Amino acid sequence: MSSLQVEEVAASPSPGDMRCEPVLPRPVGSPTCLLVITILLSLLLDPAFLLTQGHQDLPSVEPNSSLNVKFDPKKMQLTWDCKENTTSGHCVMTHKEKGQIKKQMKRCQCTFQDNSLHGGVTLTVEVYVNQRPISETLVYTNPGKEGTAAQNFSCLVYNADFMNCTWAKGHAAPDDVQYFLYIRNSTRKGERECPHYLTDAGTNVGCHLQDLSGLTSYNYFLVNGTSRETGIQFFDSILLLKEIERYSPPHNITVNCNESHCLVRWEKPRTRKNWSNREFQYQLDIWRRSNSGHSENQLIVVSGDSENRYNFPSPEPRGTQMVKIRTADARRAHWGDWSQPIQFGSEEPESSLVLVYVLVVLGTLAGGLACGCLFKRFLGSHSLFPPIPRIRDKLKDDHQIDHQGPAHLTRPGRATSPHCLQLRAVPPSADPSLRCLSPRLSCARRLHASTRSPARISVLNPHGCRSRGP
Repeated sequence: MSSLQVEEVAASPSPGDMRCEPVLPRPVGSPTCLLVITILLSLLLDPAFLLTQGHQDLPSVEPNSSLNVKFDPKKMQLTWDCKENTTSGHCVMTHKEKGQIKKQMKRCQCTFQDNSLHGGVTLTVEVYVNQRPISETLVYTNPGKEGTAAQNFSCLVYNADFMNCTWAKGHAAPDDVQYFLYIRNSTRKGERECPHYLTDAGTNVGCHLQDLSGLTSYNYFLVNGTSRETGIQFFDSILLLKEIERYSPPHNITVNCNESHCLVRWEKPRTRKNWSNREFQYQLDIWRRSNSGHSENQLIVVSGDSENRYNFPSPEPRGTQMVKIRTADARRAHWGDWSQPIQFGSEEPESSLVLVYVLVVLGTLAGGLACGCLFKRFLGSHSLFPPIPRIRDKLKDDHQIDHQGPAHLTRPGRATSPHCLQLRAVPPSADPSLRCLSPRLSCARRLHASTRSPARISVLNPHGCRSRGP
C-alpha cells in the first residue's frame, strides 16, 4: 500500500479495516519495538562501529608490499612500481662524501644530478599510499675486486683546445687489465670514448683529446676496466672544466717608460670560453738584468679589474730590465706558463753613469793629492814650519872675518865685529842672484866688483847677505 493510500485510509476509516491500517503507528510503544530500536541506535552511535565502516570503504594495503626499486646509473634515475592511490613521496641518496641528497618524487621516479658512484651509494624511497608511509632501500655498490680500479685520475685543459687525462693502474689489478675512458656531458645526451689513448706497457694510462666542442661546463668521466682473471671496479669523477684549465700567457705585452715611471700593458689570454676580465689574475716578474743573471726580482700579483695594466716607478737612468707575466683563475692560484721575457731600458745609461762615478772619484783623489803637495811645499815649509835660527859663535865668526879681508874694509871702531861691512853696487835691473853673493868671497873682491855702480851697504854672514841700508 502506498503512502498516499495510507493517508487516505487514515482519513476515512471503515469498520472492517480499522483493525489493521489505522493502528500501524501504535506498535512503537510496544516492548518488542522499543528493544529493536534501542539495539539499532546503540550500533549506529558506537564510535568503533563508525571507524570500522569508514576503513572498510578504503582498499587495504599489505604491510610487506614491495616497491621494486631500480636505479639507472647512466641517467642517475631511481624508479619503482607505482601503487594505486599514491599521494606523495621523496627519495634520498646517501653519498659518502656529500652526505644526504634529497629529491621530490615525480611520477614514481626521482632524478639526481651527476655524482661519483665508485664509492657506493645508498638509495631510499619513501611514498604514501592511502595515507600510509611505505619505504624501501637499495644499496648500490661498485662491482669487482677491491683495489683494481684506476687511481690518481686527473685531467688538464691547455691552450684552450686540448685536454689530457691520466691515471694509474690499480695496485690489485691483474697484468692483463685494460682501462677505457668515457666522457658524458651534463646534458646526458652525448657520450664518447677516448679517441687517442696513452699506453704504458700495453695498458691504457691516459687519453689525449684535441676536440672539446662537445663538452659542457661540467662533465662526467668514467674509467672502466676489463680482465680475464677477475672483475675490475670502475672509477668515475665529475670535473668542472674551468677548474682544470691552465691558462696560456697573456698576449701583446708592451712596456712604455717616461722619465720616472714605466707602464706595462697586456691582453687577456685565449681561453676555452670568453670570460670577463674579473675572472683572471696575473703575476708579473720584473728584474734588472746583470752579468750574474736575475737580480732584484719583484713578483707582483695584479687583479683582472686593473684593466690589464701595471704602472711602477723606474727613474732614469734605469738600465736594462726584463718583465714576464703568467695567468691564473681569479679564485684559484693555479698559475700557467710564463710568457717570453720583454726587455726595456738600455745598458748605455748605466755604463755612462758608472764612468761618471769613476771619473768623479779619480778626479777628487787627484785634486786632493795635488792640493796636499802644494800646501805642504809652499805653506807648510815656510809658514807652519819655519827654519830654526842658528846660534852664532862670536869667537869663531870674528876669527873668520879677520882672515878674509883687510882691515880698511871694516867699519871703524868695530874691527872685532862678526859681520863684514861691504860696499856693493847692484844695478836695479841686474839679476837678483847678484844681489847676494856667496859669503865665501872676500870682502875686497866683492867691493871691487861693485865700484862701477852706486853701492849698497850690506852685511854678509855665512848664511847669505842681509841688507843693512845704503
